[in-house]
Amino acid sequence: MAESKEELNYLRIISLLYKIAPSAVRVKFDKEFHPTRGLETVLKQDKFKILDPLKRKRIINQVQWDLMFPPKPGTVTSSKFDLTLMICLIRHLTPIQIGDILPLKSDVSEGADLSRLKYYRNMFAHRDAWTLTSKDFETYWFDICQ
Repeated sequence: MAESKEELNYLRIISLLYKIAPSAVRVKFDKEFHPTRGLETVLKQDKFKILDPLKRKRIINQVQWDLMFPPKPGTVTSSKFDLTLMICLIRHLTPIQIGDILPLKSDVSEGADLSRLKYYRNMFAHRDAWTLTSKDFETYWFDICQ
């Protein structure tokens, strides 16, 4: 349980990024790669040309690889993909431009929205402090929710 308002702020942002944001990204992902008619086809088509080099560069890890190419026969579904993997695939397999830096607030393109989620997810995944001031919380919450 959170000890302070700052810890609660941090936990609320983490919840937003890890529980809510992946569902929002999945909507876009499934439009780009139809879950039953296109995802497996695209992954197999681009396995050696695009995806294998990403794995060798450690952009895609073994767990993510196994989700895309299960060792046992089964259906590949985005419902098992996390935000990081979905954004990676959108970035490398579609023309949508997703950057590594925080886009300008005035940029409300699909790529900018996905870039924001990627940026904040990475920022919080590598953050040492488990607290967040109310001012920062409001800024991040508003930006992420937009």
